[in-house]
Amino acid sequence: MSTHYFIAIPIEATELVAVQQAVLPFYSYRRIYRPDEFHLTLQFLGKLNGEELDDVKEITRKISQDTQPFTLTFGSIDHFGRPDRPRVLTVVPDASEPLHRFARALRQELVDVIPRLDRKAFVPHVTLAKKWDEGERVAYVPPEFHVTESVEELILYEVQPNHKPAYRAVEVFPLRRPEEDIWQSRLKFLT
Repeated sequence: MSTHYFIAIPIEATELVAVQQAVLPFYSYRRIYRPDEFHLTLQFLGKLNGEELDDVKEITRKISQDTQPFTLTFGSIDHFGRPDRPRVLTVVPDASEPLHRFARALRQELVDVIPRLDRKAFVPHVTLAKKWDEGERVAYVPPEFHVTESVEELILYEVQPNHKPAYRAVEVFPLRRPEEDIWQSRLKFLT
């Protein structure tokens, strides 16, 4: 089996675990995501050879260093597939221009080195569960929630379907810290 990769924002907001637990009783899924698997995919890469992997790392590093940290806000449940048997259950962030600009910049650079790159429309989401099991969804009123996530890094993940967690971090790419943060860190060190 060949190795697949993707670039994603790790999602560490522990409040999403409570949201997941609140909605899962109304659904029937075979694959429930663990909190350490929560992520927001910016670009699925598929299979990569060694040279392509090196190019992906270089491009991701460059785009990350050109991007300042930003914040995402999550407040709604969504899904992919039929409403009565959705194949994927997600939480979605509110509209975010920094997120879309970031994803667009990354894709524009990557498409030059990986011509077969997945070019599906970017639909930001964090998967909570997938692979419908049996029966139909039970009607319910989704919980209200307001979860924020500070985006300060990207991760290049390798898919490992037979492991837990199913994704292995290959490399972490920190976003550019604002000049003010750098100076505050230096001042703390000097005092």
